[in-house]
Amino acid sequence: MPKFKSLVLFVFLLIVVSFSACKNESDSAQKAKYVFYFIGDGMGNQQITTTQAYLASQVDNKIGTSNLAFTQFPVVGLAETFAYNRYVTGSAAAGTALATGNKTSINTIGLSHDYSDTLYSIAHHANNNGFSVGVATSVSIDHATPAAFYAHQTQRSYYHSIAHDMINSGFRYFGGGGLRDPKGKKSDSPKGNVYQHGKENGVLFTNNLSASDDTLSNYQTIVYSVPKPSYGNTLQYQIDAKDEHDIKLKDIAKQGINVLSSSNSGFFFMIEGGKIDWACHDNDAATTIMDMIAFSDAIDLAVEFYNEFPNETLIVVTSDHETGGMSLGNSYNGYNTDVSFLNNQKYSLEVFNSKVRDFKASHNGSPTFDQVKQLLIHDFSLGMSYDSLPSSCQEAIRSAYAASIGNKTDEQQVVIKTEYGSFDPIAVVAVRTINRLAGIGWSTGAHTGSHVPVYAMGAGQHLFNGQMDNTDIPKRIARAMGIDNF
Repeated sequence: MPKFKSLVLFVFLLIVVSFSACKNESDSAQKAKYVFYFIGDGMGNQQITTTQAYLASQVDNKIGTSNLAFTQFPVVGLAETFAYNRYVTGSAAAGTALATGNKTSINTIGLSHDYSDTLYSIAHHANNNGFSVGVATSVSIDHATPAAFYAHQTQRSYYHSIAHDMINSGFRYFGGGGLRDPKGKKSDSPKGNVYQHGKENGVLFTNNLSASDDTLSNYQTIVYSVPKPSYGNTLQYQIDAKDEHDIKLKDIAKQGINVLSSSNSGFFFMIEGGKIDWACHDNDAATTIMDMIAFSDAIDLAVEFYNEFPNETLIVVTSDHETGGMSLGNSYNGYNTDVSFLNNQKYSLEVFNSKVRDFKASHNGSPTFDQVKQLLIHDFSLGMSYDSLPSSCQEAIRSAYAASIGNKTDEQQVVIKTEYGSFDPIAVVAVRTINRLAGIGWSTGAHTGSHVPVYAMGAGQHLFNGQMDNTDIPKRIARAMGIDNF
């Protein structure tokens, strides 16, 4: 019996020692010196799957998937997205969770749910620990997700105050579509011109992606904005970027990497694909896919950087929430899909809506139905003649034409807005037709409560395996970076 007890004690001590060794090995592992934190706003598993299916369909109409680079990362997890006060979250609450590791209420930026406590982000702590910090996005720099990394406001719509928080953050680099209210024209309590405030505090505001290293080094903070922003001070949708000179998310990411890596202190760089969400709100599958590809192209730059510094680089890719309830498969087509059909679409719903408006104006507000058919077939490109469309699609186009043309009573306008939203019915039906023929479905024009994916590669990648809450992600990034006070 004593021998048995001794054996049990020996085994117990062996387990303890082994556990301690593993723990010490994990804690002493190479810390992440260079961190890329990618957030695909609105990107759920279905957005990824549909994009992969689309890419595969471009190769001899292949059935299957063509991998985006980040889907090959060695570690994959799932994150819950609910907010403090609502299961279906919003970008401000979700962004705050992903930035600070805390749940908060809808529309709140960097504050606790009742505004009683200031929440500081992983970017803030990285900055305080000597890392160079960057924040980049395809939407406005003061939008909800990027703002969650540097601002503290009770409402995400306080763009003017958020921009001042940006200047006060002391971060090294910001890039995106621009600022929505830099002079406080839309603010109830303007704090002064952000540009003037910034210049007084060593900030360079620039539209030049090719600014010299010498120029950039003369300033404490670089704020890059695209010279010709799209609606809402954003980058153009990828599908609408026809000119080779149109700025893409990867271009901003490249400048950010150049600025941040000029210091030997390491960096933290958050990059958001913000217009994936916008396209999903519009239930515009082709535009969603093109912006997913643009987002992946930016991630490819991080992978290139990782290949140079594999032992010191961590790349984490996730989302704040899924938008639209997107599905590969719909109730009209049953089991049939043709994702390659999306290749026919020439413009985003946003741009085509403007074209419809101009087209109607050029015809005194009352183009004939045949003229509208020609617009849809040849300009938007439905991919087939009107007579070749399913009868239900033809009927939907006729209904949209009737809703779009002619004067309407207030009551009729309410009904039309309920059916088509804020866009012209002709533009909406064009996108709906393309979606239907491709076999894409949508359940909502809002967000959903679905889990979102988490991909990781590099130093500390093992921390992101399995199911987690969105608040866990920045905490695990901090651990990988060796930041103990987060």
